[in-house]
Amino acid sequence: MMTVPGVVAAVAAPTLTVAAGRLDRRTALIAMTALFDLSDIIAATAGNFTVMLTARFLLGLGIGGFWAIGASLGARLVGSRDAVRATSIIFAGVSIASVVGVPAGAFIGGHFGWRSAFLATAGLGVTTLILELALLPRMDIDEPVTWTGLASVLRGPNARVGLATTLLLVIGQFTAYTYVAPFLEKHTDSSSTEISALLLAYGVTGIIANLTVSSALGRRLYTTVVCIMVMLAGSALFMPILGTLTVGAALILLVWGFAYGAVPIALQTWVFTADTAAPEGGSALYISAFQISVAGGSLLGGQLVDATGSTTVAMTTGGLLAAAALALFTSLARRPAPSAHLEPAS
Repeated sequence: MMTVPGVVAAVAAPTLTVAAGRLDRRTALIAMTALFDLSDIIAATAGNFTVMLTARFLLGLGIGGFWAIGASLGARLVGSRDAVRATSIIFAGVSIASVVGVPAGAFIGGHFGWRSAFLATAGLGVTTLILELALLPRMDIDEPVTWTGLASVLRGPNARVGLATTLLLVIGQFTAYTYVAPFLEKHTDSSSTEISALLLAYGVTGIIANLTVSSALGRRLYTTVVCIMVMLAGSALFMPILGTLTVGAALILLVWGFAYGAVPIALQTWVFTADTAAPEGGSALYISAFQISVAGGSLLGGQLVDATGSTTVAMTTGGLLAAAALALFTSLARRPAPSAHLEPAS
């Protein structure tokens, strides 16, 4: 149920972006939101696993198309001068949703049943659809994304490094972080209430990172990306060592949450700007890489825990993958000229 929408979204992101052509991006976002709503309604009424996976397939289409198109609209809505800040705010929505949505879904599912959780999500999606209809301006496209344009993004050496780094880093993140809560339950002296508070703190620092990292990216793009990866890799690797005590786990999760909260805006800004790539094409490829990583990391972590019975192995493996991403980036990435990131994520 986690892997299917991730894989579908990875394919849908570039495919739907190209298929959208010159379609008004307001219309495209509304269509993707409607697809998201439909998937949740089908999931809530699913009578067997095949129907559920069909719903998750539709969810992957909606997520892939919405994120690939929506994540690149910051500059189109506010202008290139404030593009990084606008993109940070867009990605802050993802962080806030993670902080609020996961515990809210667990609460609703636990008290009212899992179907109610899907219906509640569908209700939020319908609310979003109404707000989009009421508030989004028309956004016409002068130069639609083409497969040739996507290929041109891949010809940029820094874009290629950024996408490969995203694959390794996010696979490492989901291999490790998926099993943070089970690790804390088994290896620390934390109560369930304390664990919930720790995970909440992780999410809050992620939101803070989303909203504050844009200025650092604008001034020192390369250095900021490297620092974020060092923090993420170090957090996953040191959690099995220092996370056996509540205070150690708290410190690591604060750093980890900040680092991962900054990852989407940092790496997407790198892909957008280091080679002055076409923004929507860069966004589609970035989202594709990200969703493949979500699916791959969830699958890898599950296989490791199933095979070894150890959450520590998943944590360490995730940290090593993040360290490999850091090594790849520092070895192959070329520092962009200062002028290259004056108008990022446009």
